[in-house]
Amino acid sequence: MPSEEREAVFKIMEHYKRLLRPDNRGWKVLEVGIDGDPHPGGNYRHFGIGNDYKTLDILKRVNPDIVADICDTKLPGKKWDLIIFSQTIEHIFDFRAAIKECYRLLKSGGFLIIDCPFVYPYHAAEGYDDYWRISHTAMKKLLEEVGFEYGKTLSVNKILTSAMVRKPK
Repeated sequence: MPSEEREAVFKIMEHYKRLLRPDNRGWKVLEVGIDGDPHPGGNYRHFGIGNDYKTLDILKRVNPDIVADICDTKLPGKKWDLIIFSQTIEHIFDFRAAIKECYRLLKSGGFLIIDCPFVYPYHAAEGYDDYWRISHTAMKKLLEEVGFEYGKTLSVNKILTSAMVRKPK
């Protein structure tokens, strides 16, 4: 049975899907951080249908399409219509660099879906650690500082900080 946090993530992803209506748009979609999710990624069912859906992870053992660190500025920029950065930012020490890199990688008008547990136990695993919890006010400020058009940050059941934002056109 999924945890309360996972249920909150499923619920918010369904909400974002209703807002974006991504099916069969021909979008280039990147899901960042897939450890523990079946390939092609846990959010494929929400955002991958009829789209060019790729996964990125630093861990080769999870078989992502792209083995890389999201903070690596050598990745080709201005390529993606949607980046899904779910349940990952808490495992990245330089989370500001990761958010900036997501901004750089998105096409103008592209979307970022990002979330982070807020009230959740420490959960490091083989290959990565667990560093942060980010409140909804901190998430809003971080996203605005980078240049994202801020929509609405949602706090689901007070255990999850989540946002869907857009890179200005």
